[in-house]
Amino acid sequence: MKKAFIIVIAVIGVILVSLIAFIKLYVTPERVKEFVIPAAEQSLNRKVDIGSIDIGLFRGIGLNDFAIREADQKSDFVKFKEFVLKFKLLPLLSKNLVIDELKLVSPEINVRRGKDGRFNFEDIGTKEEGNRVGKENGTGGEGGLPVSLLVQRVSVSDAQFTLSDLLNKLPDVQSSADIDISVKSIDGSDISTEGTVDIRIDKLVMKDPPRAPIKDLNAGLRYALSVNLKTLDIHIDRADLTVQKIPLSVKGDIKKIRSSPEVDVGLSLPKVKAGEIYRLAALFTDLKGLSLSGSMAADVHLAGELKKTEKLKAKGNVQLEQLGITSDKASAVLDGNISFDEKLMNIKLKSVINNNAAEIQGSVRNYMQDQDINLDVHAKEMNLEQVIPAGKPGTEPSEKSAGPSRTSPGREADPPDLKLTARGEVRIDSALYKGLTMSDFHAKYVFKDNRFELPELTAKAGQGTLNMSSSADLSRPGYRYRLSGSVHSLKADEIVNAFFPEARDTIFGTISFNIKMNGAGTLPASIKKNLIADGDFTITDGKITGAKVTKELAQFLNIKELETIRLNKAGGTISIKNSTARLDSLFSSDDLSMDPKGTIGLDETLDLAFNLKLSPRLTDRAMSSKIGTYIKDEEGWGTVPLIVSGTFADPVYAVDVAKAGKKAIEKEIDRYFDKLLDKKGEEKKKELEPMKDLLKGIFR
Repeated sequence: MKKAFIIVIAVIGVILVSLIAFIKLYVTPERVKEFVIPAAEQSLNRKVDIGSIDIGLFRGIGLNDFAIREADQKSDFVKFKEFVLKFKLLPLLSKNLVIDELKLVSPEINVRRGKDGRFNFEDIGTKEEGNRVGKENGTGGEGGLPVSLLVQRVSVSDAQFTLSDLLNKLPDVQSSADIDISVKSIDGSDISTEGTVDIRIDKLVMKDPPRAPIKDLNAGLRYALSVNLKTLDIHIDRADLTVQKIPLSVKGDIKKIRSSPEVDVGLSLPKVKAGEIYRLAALFTDLKGLSLSGSMAADVHLAGELKKTEKLKAKGNVQLEQLGITSDKASAVLDGNISFDEKLMNIKLKSVINNNAAEIQGSVRNYMQDQDINLDVHAKEMNLEQVIPAGKPGTEPSEKSAGPSRTSPGREADPPDLKLTARGEVRIDSALYKGLTMSDFHAKYVFKDNRFELPELTAKAGQGTLNMSSSADLSRPGYRYRLSGSVHSLKADEIVNAFFPEARDTIFGTISFNIKMNGAGTLPASIKKNLIADGDFTITDGKITGAKVTKELAQFLNIKELETIRLNKAGGTISIKNSTARLDSLFSSDDLSMDPKGTIGLDETLDLAFNLKLSPRLTDRAMSSKIGTYIKDEEGWGTVPLIVSGTFADPVYAVDVAKAGKKAIEKEIDRYFDKLLDKKGEEKKKELEPMKDLLKGIFR
């Protein structure tokens, strides 16, 4: 037995020595070059260079300074410093290819697209040659390997990849990578592989649109997967990807890669700091003025065709933990959970928006396409002024700020064409808006077919109530909108201060009004032109003070008391059409009454006329002023017919001379006949009365 063992060892030794001698004598580097280079050049249709070849029975095959030239042979398309292939010889006798190591040192791949739109690899080989080679090797049609394969280790160190595009559509890329993997195929039809891949984007230049270069982007992959060579179906046992400290794990299957890829995978994002997500996103898009804080985590399962996202089936959960979003004008913190299955997404969040806390609850159906949203908001206290973004009045949207409405200067906003439906309620126990304090604020909203409806908005303010409904049709250029509402017994100063800040602290009292309006347009000029409105108002126990119109009136009549006008009651109607508001009103107090009538332009121009009636006390003071054409009645009240022009900011008062003159003549006629008939009898007075009326009628 011992002899037999020695004989076997001796035979193996002789065979190995013979093989080594054979390789040394006949499989020389020069002979390999003479065979490999022409075959490679014919197959690739490119010039191939090999520096040196090292061949050993145990060391395997080594190539140094290997390069595939560009089509013009002036530069290298692919090159590497060293290529090493170590394999076991004996397993080949049973069609088992066992590779101990496949190593590439400093490979470089340079991909370039020219101005003609063609890449520099498109002319490598031909379709016919590929089919012929596949058939000769038995790999055409059905796929698979002719032998079983086991690669103990594949290592690629300091790999360099560059991409340049002369059409300036794709980004320019300079990257490097290190790879350490193993590959195994038992029967030739399936390959299983696992290992690590580390990629570094040294420089990435976006050109459409142009951006600052992205540098030092790192990604690492730890994976284990199998591939069916016949179908190219992929089964992922695990794939742990880390991009700039953001981890993502993937498990599952990818099928039908050749036709319409289908996925059945699970994605897991463990708890990650939002700041890391921000830093990654900021590399690819402008996030100036925006910051993220807090953390988030997610577990998602996706199944379906990638090309038909609307048919993807998904389920999972997204957890937000104090996720803070801060911009130049607003900040929000979200805390809660978003869970979903293939039909429904459930939202349960607590939010703090600019220091205003609220609960957001609801659901989204068909969230992959044509979303149907049902979302309710409830808050105990909220400052609406801090939540509702305030625009700058009188400014037209610019082309850059147009956003989804696609507006440019001088052009009405286009319909956004949003494929979603939304509805819900907003409840606020105590709301504040520019000094107007409201309680029991409740609003319902509906968005459907690009039409926004606010069918109900109610609130209490002190002893008063607010009711409103409105709608906006966004489905047509320039939009269409309407509003109707009523206010009962609210403080006038709070209403004016909130909605008409230019008249702040000028009107006081208890106000009630009703209004109906509709219009169209998104540009200031078209908004004014298309606005149509009708309304009425009443003010009780009121006061007008500090307003330019009262100051100018007091100065005009030289009656300082008129700078503040106290009102027992005021009321009237107002209608707006063709950029003009028509006013018909009556204001009264213990010392005066007036009935302003006329027009007010939406550009604040005034064209009003009214009779100002002053009490005997104020009439006597006015009579001593430069305005002398007053007419007193029997009780001593004086009437001054006035007209007002100019603007709210600069009103101009004048006496209505024609009207005042007629009144003066009528008064003189009364005086003349009273004096003439003073000593006449009653019968004579009756005879002259028709003449008196005739004369007065002539001057009316």
